Amino acid sequence: MLVAAGLFLITVVAGGVPAVPSSASAAAAESARVAARADTWRPPVGPAFNSPNAKAASSRLVILKRINDAIRHAPRGSVIRFSTYSIDRADTVKYLGQAHARGVKVQIVVNDNVSSPVQLRLQKRLGRSAKNSNFMIICKAACRNNARGGNQHMKTYSFSKTGASDYVIINSSANLTGGAVNGQWNDSYTVAGNKALFDSWVNIFRQQSLDRAASPRRVSYRSETLSVHYQRVKAGQPNTRETVSVAKAASSGDAPLDRVNLVSCRAKPGFGAGGRTVIRVAMYAWYGTRGERIARALAKRKSEGCQVAVIGSVVSNTVVGILRKGRIPVKAADWDFGQKLATSGKGMVYGPRCYMHLKFMTLSGTYKGAGTAVTFTGSENWSAPSLSSDEVTYEIHDRRVAAQYTDKWKRMWASNSATHPVYREPKTRPCKG
Repeated sequence: MLVAAGLFLITVVAGGVPAVPSSASAAAAESARVAARADTWRPPVGPAFNSPNAKAASSRLVILKRINDAIRHAPRGSVIRFSTYSIDRADTVKYLGQAHARGVKVQIVVNDNVSSPVQLRLQKRLGRSAKNSNFMIICKAACRNNARGGNQHMKTYSFSKTGASDYVIINSSANLTGGAVNGQWNDSYTVAGNKALFDSWVNIFRQQSLDRAASPRRVSYRSETLSVHYQRVKAGQPNTRETVSVAKAASSGDAPLDRVNLVSCRAKPGFGAGGRTVIRVAMYAWYGTRGERIARALAKRKSEGCQVAVIGSVVSNTVVGILRKGRIPVKAADWDFGQKLATSGKGMVYGPRCYMHLKFMTLSGTYKGAGTAVTFTGSENWSAPSLSSDEVTYEIHDRRVAAQYTDKWKRMWASNSATHPVYREPKTRPCKG
């Protein structure tokens, strides 16, 4: 039975530079003084969204600022654990170096497709062995799966303590890159003070840092107020050391598809609109056989009376065709088409250089037979590669959070500098960076 307001975390898991030079010593010393004081700063919790098409730099930097501020306020003896796809932000690397210099343990796992010079310098400083207190592991394919074609694709930034808050997790669609700030629409969701959630995340992170296949493949954590599901493409046996109770594996083996199939279109009182369940999707990559199955499931919900609408970026024409045939309104959020570095980091490809990188679905209505307002958000795209990658999805049952995500969706839908009609390849660039 769903509680009125609860958080569910679903992880699809398939898986030194020289010492700080004298020119940087003043900054490092100030960083240490900030962390050493009785720090009353607390990280803002809940959702945050950047807007790369905003004139104000602060609107583009919203998510990165949350992460950088948390690094700056991490005190000596605390542990920073980051799991992300790529890092090229010199400012973030600087703050991580300062944290390391003042005695914070800095532990990072990243994907191996793209390794920037600043990332490699940070690895040299931190070291490469997960047996040590500080390290950066560049995983070969997915960290917990080692599947061919898999990736470490999560974007989770955690702090055992930062400022006056303990057990802080910032989960995001954004990597620590300039492109995530200046060329992508992204989100983040911050949780603080939830030790059960934090401990379950740390267990997954430790497995990631070993960069080898881990078992079980799907783990579910559950407490009285919080359910956490760690999963990847195939179900495994319950890990009782990590779980209070274990949910049954998704019937299709594909969690996003099952979520759509568990929607009922006749909304429970107090939810939905006009007695109907309302679904809003913002999805970066959506293609292939997997994507087509999810599109057909949404079209079926639409035929049953659900109110469904979609914004996508890298969405195949076949998926768009299925949605439109099902009378689902669709817009695209991809701009500035041209040559760019491939996601794999190998070679150049043609595609959008300003685009929505969000991966969320909001639902107000009936889900699993109960009335709820729920948001699913994280790192997982609706395409085949996610099934063999390290991914994470948060399932948040909270009216206010769902309203914030839905409002972001509505503002993008209404903005002609965020979305446009499908089947177009605009050369214009609304992104300001």
